[in-house]
Amino acid sequence: MKKIEHCPFCGKESYHHQTKPMTLRYKSHSITIKQPGYWCDECKEGVIGSEDRKATQKELQAFRAKIDRLLPPDEIKKIREKLNLTQQKASEIFGGGINAFSRYERGETPVPKPLSQLLQLLCKHPDLLIELKKNLNKTNKEKFAAIG
Repeated sequence: MKKIEHCPFCGKESYHHQTKPMTLRYKSHSITIKQPGYWCDECKEGVIGSEDRKATQKELQAFRAKIDRLLPPDEIKKIREKLNLTQQKASEIFGGGINAFSRYERGETPVPKPLSQLLQLLCKHPDLLIELKKNLNKTNKEKFAAIG
């Protein structure tokens, strides 16, 4: 049974949690998503809370990534797994902070274009990852040598 409340916009008792189609535009492209939120049946206004936003963020990020020619969240995860990297190890190698790959894969943060291109290259030529790891090891050795 739906809990119906008074709408904070129009005051009518027709405000409840539901999913509505919502069309969004990005760089002259549009997408219609099923957006959960608290919506008023009378004035059609609504509030999208953080959990409701999370329900569609991955779909929206994939939409923007396609337009910007970036890897979508699911593809980032597939490539990372193909390279046998944990999210933490991928962040160490490619940068972006300890939780970067978690955010990219959940669609919270768009992947930077250079990283998207590098991951696409590594997907086709996974042997090149060895070179990146060698460089990372040299950099770490230099850091520790400078400290000690």
